Amino acid sequence: MKVTYTGRDVDLSPAQSGKLTAEFEKVGKLLDNGMGEAGAHVVLSHERHLNNVEITVPYHNHELIGEGSDPDLFNAIHAAVGKLEKQALRVREKWRDSKRTPRKETDASSEPGESETGESPTG
Repeated sequence: MKVTYTGRDVDLSPAQSGKLTAEFEKVGKLLDNGMGEAGAHVVLSHERHLNNVEITVPYHNHELIGEGSDPDLFNAIHAAVGKLEKQALRVREKWRDSKRTPRKETDASSEPGESETGESPTG
């Protein structure tokens, strides 16, 4: 999964970004589908005593968004990734369970004036 970081008043060291990339591996496996790599955009911001994290991932014409806030930056990221993972599972389940099946042919669906041989009952 390709992860892009935008920090507003927050800078990440390479070691921290490596830990965060490992955090996104599980979500990346859920969203990849073998059709290329999924991408995520992470916005990190800091307000007074709170660190806010917003993660946006485009998936099947939907945008999955996970948000988290916590005084500790990594706890905020874990919360946002957890919410994103729940959304991904829910959307993936909808796509998996909504497969189309052929319509069953029943006797009621045939026209009442025709028999099985194709002749009309009047003669």
